[in-house]
Amino acid sequence: MSFTKKIAIESSMIRFRWVLLVWCIALGVGWAAAVSPPPEDLFNAAISGDATTVQALLARGADVNARANNGATALMLASQNGHNEVVQDLLAKGADVNAKMTDGATALFLASLYRHNDVVQALLAKGADVNAKIHDGATALIQASRDGHNEVVQALLAKGADVNAKIHDGATALIQASRNGHNEVVQALLASAADVNAKTNDGTTALMLASEKGHNEVVYALLSKGADVNVKTKSGATALIQASRNGYDEIVQALLAKGADVHAKTKNGATALIQASMNGHLEVAKALLAKGADVNAKTNNGTTALIAATKGGHANVRDLLVKAGANP
Repeated sequence: MSFTKKIAIESSMIRFRWVLLVWCIALGVGWAAAVSPPPEDLFNAAISGDATTVQALLARGADVNARANNGATALMLASQNGHNEVVQDLLAKGADVNAKMTDGATALFLASLYRHNDVVQALLAKGADVNAKIHDGATALIQASRDGHNEVVQALLAKGADVNAKIHDGATALIQASRNGHNEVVQALLASAADVNAKTNDGTTALMLASEKGHNEVVYALLSKGADVNVKTKSGATALIQASRNGYDEIVQALLAKGADVHAKTKNGATALIQASMNGHLEVAKALLAKGADVNAKTNNGTTALIAATKGGHANVRDLLVKAGANP
């Protein structure tokens, strides 16, 4: 290339740069603003809920759908932290409402997890996928139910959330809510046709978990909707055995009134009476005996209720069993 041509090309490039600079200044953005702000600036503003800064960054060309290393977007960060104004601004600028993090979490899932009902409503209004799942199969409804976020649960159900969706271990929203004693959520799920007898992969039901944990009101709600009192886990446990082991006599009475099998055994041969006696639950033992529990039933290794009570030092239960005809 000749020296003259090289000079001409360089002159043209200089003129082009000056034209671009003048154009940017004319638009009121300046040379520096011709380059979009770094995503981190938008992320930080979204996390802190700084709507003014978010709006300014978007006006300067910040990428509304930029991703962090874990796949998070500004919309997800604002949703997680409950900043509804920022959420609205991002949505208005075209934020992807169904974008997912690397673990599958969406803005809706995060807002549901942290109980930000106004954000949940805003996302749903913009078409958020109400049944999107994270890596373990959990949906926003399952998460909100587990944590007892009743308003969020109601909002998700109103938008058609799958009430019987399951996570990988088979648990449903109803099972999770029952495990943690969230009666209002349980009632809402049952009213939306939740399967009252759904099972986890090991055969556990909502009734078993509520009985095991002593959640009386949840037990009553489940029983009123036809929960099976005699279903067994893979290990042979029933709701009655679980409640008896932990001494929840009111629940034991409720289960017995609904026809719970007082003679049911686990795979190792333990009955509800043996479990109650082992742990010194006198009132439970009385209730079971009143329903005809076999006082001399044995586990696979030969342990009876009397042996269990004696080993545990529960003299009052031991005396009750002897009076009921337990073999010495």
